[in-house]
Amino acid sequence: MFVPDRLNLGGVVRDFSRSLKKYKSEGRRDWGTSLVLVLVPLAVAAVTVVIGFVFPAPVALLPAVALLAGVLLSAAGQVITLRARIADSLTLSADERVVGHLRETMSGLVLSAVAAFLDALLLGSLAASINGGGPVRWWHEALSSAAMGVTAFLTLMFIVAARRLYQTYLEVFEHGTSLPKIGSTLEQRLAERSSDKRHHYVERGSL
Repeated sequence: MFVPDRLNLGGVVRDFSRSLKKYKSEGRRDWGTSLVLVLVPLAVAAVTVVIGFVFPAPVALLPAVALLAGVLLSAAGQVITLRARIADSLTLSADERVVGHLRETMSGLVLSAVAAFLDALLLGSLAASINGGGPVRWWHEALSSAAMGVTAFLTLMFIVAARRLYQTYLEVFEHGTSLPKIGSTLEQRLAERSSDKRHHYVERGSL
């Protein structure tokens, strides 16, 4: 099927899927996250169809989801600016893990913005169709199922983005490792102090 290049999001989906790699491995694909991002929204949509659930108040979520789409696009623009600043840094621009995190962030924000826009369209259509009251039709259930599935996808993408941003912080400022336990930190400090004292005594003895 021919899709115009400006309307084709296949490249964004492929880049996001390929950039999903495990944080504690060298370039291994994170297939678990990929499966969760696909299967959980499909499962939520399927359960919504099976139980015949119709979203009771789509108007309540419609403004928030529509605003979220614009905010995500603005955030994607900020990532472009951040990427340009990293290109000026010799240290960060040479770090492939940091660049990979930003690439995943960019593609994930674009997909989330499109999903939020689609969710707003589904909720708006559902609100318009049930505005006049009347019996529940099959299209009400179909729109509710699609909206619930897209909303579940947005929720998962938010969690993925939060984890990715924190991992990017760790890569830039903490050498990619989480903070150690308090006990291990105290032991390390005591070991450093004892090493400094021994070094000090050795210097005094040599004098």
